Amino acid sequence: MVALGLVKPMRILQVCSAMEIGGGELHVADLVAGLHERGHEVHVAVRPGSPLLERVHSHIVAAHVLPLRNSLDGLSAYRLSRVIRDHAIEIVHAHLGRDYLPAIAAALWSGRARAILTRHHYLPLRRNVLSRAALRRAERIIAVSEFVRRGLLAQFGLPETQVVTIPNWVRGEDIAPLPERAKARARLGLTRPLVITTVGQLAPAKGQEDFLRAAALLGRADCEFLIVGAASAKQRAFEGRLRRLARELGLRVHLLGHVDDLRPVWAASDLFVLPSHGEGFSLALVQAMAAGVPVIAFAAGGPAEIIVHGETGFLVPPRDVRALAECIWKLLEDPERRARVAEAAGAAVRQRFDRARILRQIESVYEAACDRTVSLRSHALAK
Repeated sequence: MVALGLVKPMRILQVCSAMEIGGGELHVADLVAGLHERGHEVHVAVRPGSPLLERVHSHIVAAHVLPLRNSLDGLSAYRLSRVIRDHAIEIVHAHLGRDYLPAIAAALWSGRARAILTRHHYLPLRRNVLSRAALRRAERIIAVSEFVRRGLLAQFGLPETQVVTIPNWVRGEDIAPLPERAKARARLGLTRPLVITTVGQLAPAKGQEDFLRAAALLGRADCEFLIVGAASAKQRAFEGRLRRLARELGLRVHLLGHVDDLRPVWAASDLFVLPSHGEGFSLALVQAMAAGVPVIAFAAGGPAEIIVHGETGFLVPPRDVRALAECIWKLLEDPERRARVAEAAGAAVRQRFDRARILRQIESVYEAACDRTVSLRSHALAK
């Protein structure tokens, strides 16, 4: 734990009902760690069996296990309000759409905490009278990209100043030294000269089918392909479809499932492709860039804000499989350009997505919310 200097320690409750680990959940885990490092008292509210707990247990004061079933879970909202009062929580920060309304209600019922929301996803939230009224009661909404911010403003007609753009960051493990390439390739069972990789939870919107179809258009015997990411229970059939498609297309494809430590994957990869049909931010993209792997992505949402086309990576029209294949081919034929772009990308993401600076921005949002609480109490006492 480090000294905060002029920053007053705060009591913060992070709310996350996720039962799988994706980019947003990795961000929550590292946010908890960062706030702990900076001397704040951090609590988490999670579902029973949450995979987040093992990642944050050494950085929290307490874990509060609640049902957190959906956005209309009034019982969880009430229990959250009790946690807030019992532990004198000042900030309640929710990260999933279904947690927003319970967190806002709990903060209001407690009479003391302020609700902060982060929108990690690009898809629209459900819009109704209740959700619109509730979101307006949040102190601040953090959008992980300007694309996400614009969507929230347009969908709910929120005040411009209520929604702020604060991206995710490059974590310490994302810039750690990579293992030796030959050892990484051997560990992953890779034998062909070139390796093209994609990382993301297995789901149609993540574009793994487009990735395989673009791979088939290459028609190259010197390439093999890595697909990293697990399928949820709902997407097991999709995983089976991917395996069948890879066989039908005659591709050498390795489906690795979820991988905690991606450094061997980056060490073995010659190119990273993000074929998602939409992304709020994409931690995997930033991780690949930080690791020095040249990247190509569909220009869909957050990735178009991360990549400077032709300088730190390459953007192709969303869902245009032929354009994706052509871009991959050109880069495979030009190793010097791959190296040049990868070097520029690594430097760019380290600067733009610096952990300490972005963590301080979130901390500033918390501070402003706490200052507003004090101001309102003082005004009420003056009356």
